[in-house]
Amino acid sequence: MEEVVCQEKLPLIKGVTCDSREVKPGYAFVAINGFQTDGNRFINEAIEKGARIIFTEKISQNIGVQDPEIQIIQVDNAREYLAYLAAQYYNHPSKKLDLIGITGTNGKTTSTHLLYHLFNYSRPKKEKKVAGLIGTVNVDTGKRIIPGNLTTPDPVTLQAYLREMLNEGCKYVCMEVSSHGIKLKRIAETEFAVKVGTNLSADHFDLHPDFEDYVQVKREFLEEKGDSLVLLNQDNKYIRSFGKIAEKQINFSIRETNDVCAKNIKSWQRGHSFIYQLNRYLINENKDFIIKPCEIPIKTNLPGEHNIYNSLIAITIALYYNIPPETIQDFFQNFQGVWRRLEYIYDKDFTIIDDCAHNPGSYAAVFNSVLKMNYNKLIIVNSLRGNRGTLINKKNAETLCKYLPRLKKTYLLNTNCADVAKKIDLVSKEEERVFRETLKKHNIEASHYQRLRPALEKALELVGENDIILLLGPHAMDIAGKMILEIM
Repeated sequence: MEEVVCQEKLPLIKGVTCDSREVKPGYAFVAINGFQTDGNRFINEAIEKGARIIFTEKISQNIGVQDPEIQIIQVDNAREYLAYLAAQYYNHPSKKLDLIGITGTNGKTTSTHLLYHLFNYSRPKKEKKVAGLIGTVNVDTGKRIIPGNLTTPDPVTLQAYLREMLNEGCKYVCMEVSSHGIKLKRIAETEFAVKVGTNLSADHFDLHPDFEDYVQVKREFLEEKGDSLVLLNQDNKYIRSFGKIAEKQINFSIRETNDVCAKNIKSWQRGHSFIYQLNRYLINENKDFIIKPCEIPIKTNLPGEHNIYNSLIAITIALYYNIPPETIQDFFQNFQGVWRRLEYIYDKDFTIIDDCAHNPGSYAAVFNSVLKMNYNKLIIVNSLRGNRGTLINKKNAETLCKYLPRLKKTYLLNTNCADVAKKIDLVSKEEERVFRETLKKHNIEASHYQRLRPALEKALELVGENDIILLLGPHAMDIAGKMILEIM
């Protein structure tokens, strides 16, 4: 990457970072006061490593600047300024891409993956990918696939990914936008062509002081004063409460007739069929073509009512970008699903389903799907949510208490995943105590395992013909599917 000028009267820089360990000669260093560490403590280290310019919210007398050419500049918001520098350094790649940002408590991963695969499914066979992907599971820049770390990357990494996608010839980028990404200014200086609000329910009490703040942060992203297309789920009461927040707003629903809806829904254990309805004119992204109201029969291999919403999102955006209805139909009939999203990893004499449920909304989506399935026994291996506080674990346990009495014969095997969890996902004693006490209060019987492997072994002891083993939980459970198949 060539050196760029960040702003008038600032020197040329060779890179941008907020991590002093990454500083190289000629870099700009932005000192951010984070949750764990104050970046201002590492300004001198950054200078010693060759930082040419320092940005900070507070000028300290302890900064040992020896070189008069090194500038120390005070800024109002270091996080926002980091995003500005990153976008400037990589020459604002989002302005040259059609960036589709999907936010919500649940549905971000499945919706982005559906769109990403659909865009690339529609390209001529021997051509490069036309769509990149940024999200929880992985990042695909068109050049390389990188395991996901943060749902929404830090601004420097984000802009670097977008630039790489642009250089690789991608036209579209399908991106998950988390509340962390919005509130911590990771997406500042990034332009979105399409925004989507999937749903809102309780989550992320580690970041937001209350649910109202969480909702407001999501609205802040979705509200659009420009020309971006905005899709909003009107079956979610919190998103519905936003009202009209964009000029090009499409409301979608499966409960009632709306701009976009699904009719004649027929469900079976492994998927759905429905009629996609577009009930208004839709001007496409180039403003040179109008998509008329239409109906498209859709058959999917995606179980669960929540996946009908995800499908409506993908179909509407595909139409907006002139993907033919026949291509959309063919794609959905052949697409087999997303990793750890109600994923069938074994389906012979008994069934194993893997899902990353980690908040009340995602647990509810899974159990509402299971209620429609045929089975003898249900064996649940469920991981607590480590390092996210007692409140979310209490609410997750309450959701289990709400649904388990409605299910057939059920065995609940809870685990802390202490043998496989990363340090950031370790369950505290207090988190475990609150979770277990909530179950006990509601008279829910459960076994508790500190490690994952014994819980999986017990599940296999209990399973019989036509039973379901349900693997539930966030990142610590990512290895559970592979582990249980190896034990078998």
